[in-house]
Parts: sequence; C-alpha cells; structure tokens
Amino acid sequence: MDWNKYRQSQIGLAMFQNGISKVELAEYLGVSYPTMLTKLKDVGTFKLSEFDMVCTYLNLDINE
Repeated sequence: MDWNKYRQSQIGLAMFQNGISKVELAEYLGVSYPTMLTKLKDVGTFKLSEFDMVCTYLNLDINE
C-alpha cells in the first residue's frame, strides 16, 4: 500500500468533511499557500510537527 497516497486522501477527506480550505490550513500551519499545496501533493514533505498539527486541526488519528 502507498502510505503517502493513503495519508493524502485522508487529509483531503477530513478537510472536506470539516469545511477547511487549503488556505485556512496553510494559515494554521504558518506556511504560504504554495508551500501548503506542495505538502498536500507529497505528504512526505511535512515535518513531523506539522503533520501532528494537521492531524490535530482535522481531528485525525495520527496512528491510522
């Protein structure tokens, strides 16, 4: 299984379910919108601290 694709789809689904835009998520993380797009395209580029923040903000279990 491609875990990056799985995580990418889980983040996208959680953003949709919570009504959170990419711009809002970028602002929450304190990164630019283009950087956010890069990180969402390849979730492996998230720092662990950023990924933890994303999971907290989107109510995702980091262990799933």
